[in-house]
Amino acid sequence: MFLQSCEAFPSLFELSKRACIRNADRIDDVGNLPFFLVRPILSRIENPANLRTIEKNCPQIAGEDSELWREFIRRDFGETALDRYEPATPEGWSKVYRKLKREQDEKDKLDFSKLKADMQKVAEKREKRRVAVVPFNPRDRAEMRRIDRGFGGGGRNWTMSMSSGTSSGRVGKPGPFKSGTLNKVLTRGMRR
Repeated sequence: MFLQSCEAFPSLFELSKRACIRNADRIDDVGNLPFFLVRPILSRIENPANLRTIEKNCPQIAGEDSELWREFIRRDFGETALDRYEPATPEGWSKVYRKLKREQDEKDKLDFSKLKADMQKVAEKREKRRVAVVPFNPRDRAEMRRIDRGFGGGGRNWTMSMSSGTSSGRVGKPGPFKSGTLNKVLTRGMRR
């Protein structure tokens, strides 16, 4: 009876393995433990740099952890990256990962510089199309009206009616003050 209840308790090895799995990213050395004992712990590592540190500290696992490196390559670079490079030895998978990482970083830098150049072009185009706000001077308004009315038009008979603001002898399209559009814009500017 006591033996049956004792079997429900995990062994010290199982308890320590669970603690190591929970803290797998904090481990940087596994001593001289064989790979088959530490495999469940190393498979929980999320960062390839941590696995590389463990490989440096414990060279006995360097060849046996190739499946973990292939999993990192598959996760970070896709399934097709596994087909691009094949190391000569099983210890070479960490080198393949580092090479793919360098290529990816170079590609990211190139893409970033292209994106930055494109964004600068867009900003320049936007700046060219930007409407500039000019300070309003009431004298400029009078000068524009004088030009728009066509004073000095070369011998035509101009008679201005004060109430309507139209000329009797003028030929052609009405200017911006006649249609009222520019006049509205200028009067709005004076109100502010």
